[in-house]
Amino acid sequence: MSKKLRPYIIALSILLAIVIIAQFLPAGKSRAIDLLKFDNKYSNLSLRSFNVRDTASITKIFIVDKNSRSVTLDRVGNTWVLNNKYPARQDAVQLLLETLLQMRVKMPVAISAREEILRKMSSKSMKVEIYQGTKNVKTMYIGGVTQDNLGSYMLLEGSDTPYVLEIPGFRGYLSSRFSTDEKNWRSNLLIGEKPDDIKRVEFDYTENKRANFTIVQPEVAKYELYNVDMQKATSFDTLSVKGFIEQFEIANFSMFVDMLSDEVKDSVRNSIPLFTIRLTDAQDSIQNYYFYEIPDVSEQIDPMERTLYPSNMWVFNNNNDWMIIQTHTYLLMFRQFNDFRPVIN
Repeated sequence: MSKKLRPYIIALSILLAIVIIAQFLPAGKSRAIDLLKFDNKYSNLSLRSFNVRDTASITKIFIVDKNSRSVTLDRVGNTWVLNNKYPARQDAVQLLLETLLQMRVKMPVAISAREEILRKMSSKSMKVEIYQGTKNVKTMYIGGVTQDNLGSYMLLEGSDTPYVLEIPGFRGYLSSRFSTDEKNWRSNLLIGEKPDDIKRVEFDYTENKRANFTIVQPEVAKYELYNVDMQKATSFDTLSVKGFIEQFEIANFSMFVDMLSDEVKDSVRNSIPLFTIRLTDAQDSIQNYYFYEIPDVSEQIDPMERTLYPSNMWVFNNNNDWMIIQTHTYLLMFRQFNDFRPVIN
C-alpha cells in the first residue's frame, strides 16, 4: 500500500465505521447521528429544511389554527394586505419574514417524546403555507414551546418527525410570531386612505352644527369646500385643506378595544357621538367613523373645563371595530369650517 494513500484509507475506514455505528444508535439524540442514518425520514434534508432563503420572493403567507381561525397576508407592491381588506402591520410581517429566513433546526424531538408531541400538535397547532407566485413552496405545522421556552416544535408536511426550531442567538420561542389573531396583523392606521383616493369627506359635529363642513375632491388635488348648508366656499386655504386630507392616510389609533362587553357597546352606539366623519373613496365606497367620549375620562373632567375634544376617545366604524385614539395626535384632522378660511397677509 502506498504510504501516500494510507492516511486517506484510514480516514475513509474511520468514516465508514462511524456511519455503521450510527445505524445502531437511537435517533433524536444528535443531529449529526440523524443525518448519518440511512432511514430517509432522518437523512432527507428536505424534511428538516424549515427556513425560506429567498423571502423577497414570498408573495403570500396563509396561517390557520385548529379552531379554523386564519389570516392571509398578500404582498401588494411594496406593502402587505391582510385578508384582502386591511393594510397589514408592516413591522409584524417583516418580523415573520425574518423568522422564516433565520430559524434553524436545533434538534429533532427525542424518540421517547415524539409520539406525545405529535399528539399535542394534532389537536393544537397552526398550519403555515408559504407561496412564491402562485406556487406553494413550503407547508409546515407550528406546535407549542419547549419546557425551557427556548424553542418551538415544528413539523414539515410529508414528515412524521417533529423538530425543535430556534433562531441562533435569540433567547425565546418562535410560535407566537405565527398568530391567527387578525388584530395582531392589522395596521394601526385609523383610516389608511391615500389622499388621491378620497372623493368626499363630511365632518358632522353633533352639537356645534355651524362647525360642520364637506370637502369634495372632483379630481386629484382639486378641492371644493362646503359649509353646513352645502353652500360652496368661494375662497379658502387650499394648503390647509390639503393638510387635512393627508391626515386620513397617516393618522393612527392607540389600540383595539376588546374588553368592552356587548352591553356597553350597545349603550355607546345608542348614545350620541361627539362627531362623525363620513368618507367616500374613489370607488364610491362609504365608511363612517363615530367618535365618542370615554365615560371614565369625562367623569374626571370638570364640566366647566371640558373641551370639544377629550384627551381620549372611542372610535367605532362600519366594520364593527372599536378603537381608542389619543386626541392630541389628531389636531390636524379635527377641524371646523372656519379653520379653512383664507390666510390674510
